[in-house]
Amino acid sequence: MNLTRALLPAALAGALLMSACSAGGSPSKDASGADCVPAGSASDSIEVKGDVGSGLELTSKTPVEADTLQRTVLKDGEGDAPKDGQQVEVAMTMFNGKDGSVLQEAPAAPTPFAKGTLFDWAYDGLRCGVPGQEVALAMPFTEAYPDLEPEQVGLSGVAKDDTVVVVMSIGKVSDAADDAGASGEPGTLGEDELLKKAEGKAVPAPEGFPTVKLADDGSPTITMPKGVEPPSKLEVATLIEGDGETVEPGDRVYVNYRGVIWRTGEEFDSSWSRGEPANFVTTQVIGGFQKALEGQKVGSQVIAVVPAEDGGYGGAQLEQMGHQADDVMVFVLDILGTVHADSGK
Repeated sequence: MNLTRALLPAALAGALLMSACSAGGSPSKDASGADCVPAGSASDSIEVKGDVGSGLELTSKTPVEADTLQRTVLKDGEGDAPKDGQQVEVAMTMFNGKDGSVLQEAPAAPTPFAKGTLFDWAYDGLRCGVPGQEVALAMPFTEAYPDLEPEQVGLSGVAKDDTVVVVMSIGKVSDAADDAGASGEPGTLGEDELLKKAEGKAVPAPEGFPTVKLADDGSPTITMPKGVEPPSKLEVATLIEGDGETVEPGDRVYVNYRGVIWRTGEEFDSSWSRGEPANFVTTQVIGGFQKALEGQKVGSQVIAVVPAEDGGYGGAQLEQMGHQADDVMVFVLDILGTVHADSGK
């Protein structure tokens, strides 16, 4: 389950009102002094049982209907709300408000916190959070994921006019560098430290690969070769050779990417469509992404053809995402920056 618009953040700076975020219980303002998202009848109605991120059940009445984002504190915490550039440990469960079914779950994990790179609902859900707090969000799908279809964010059985409910359990809030040292994860980069698109020497794709045409901003259009069956094994090729730092295993990598289904040519996931690059640790993504990125240089553009059972999500997960179990995914990735695993930044 992704909190980020693509996967993660960029650090911002600003004068912070410390008195607004230091407290126990439930702050009324975030670290910058802005008011928290107000509660509403939909979020106030939420009752759950079990562990957030692992087997949580929605026990309150359905359907849950919200006209706009609402946030209710289910359990108080104590400590400081996060500042942009820090990391927040968070576990989440997302429900379909129509019938209470679980859509996605994510166990506790550190999430970089920065406005503009998290989905707006995730940022608003976390910015007033303090350690130990449990919160419920209710919002229309169209507000949670503007301009996106449910299948593009991996949600099956959801209509665009449904309400989604997210329950978050908030843990440790820490500086990114400190957390990197403690957890072994690399730090983060700011937007001004990233390339805008791949840049370097163009390289012809191998025969039988999809063709890629780039717009002026670098966004790719991917076209499958006519009369060619997709491969049954993972295949990766470099389309543009960059000359930046080499991506090593366990690095944090910033990419702009587009993913399409070979059978239909339809886009199912894209940071270009969301307007923000993604970032993630190479060892925490599907094998097709990992193999496409490790060993490449910043500035490079890579194409990965990923069968479900060789570097992909697996047939069952693809079906949950609304595709066929044997569908082959095609990703084109621009590598915009990297932070090595052995560095704080």
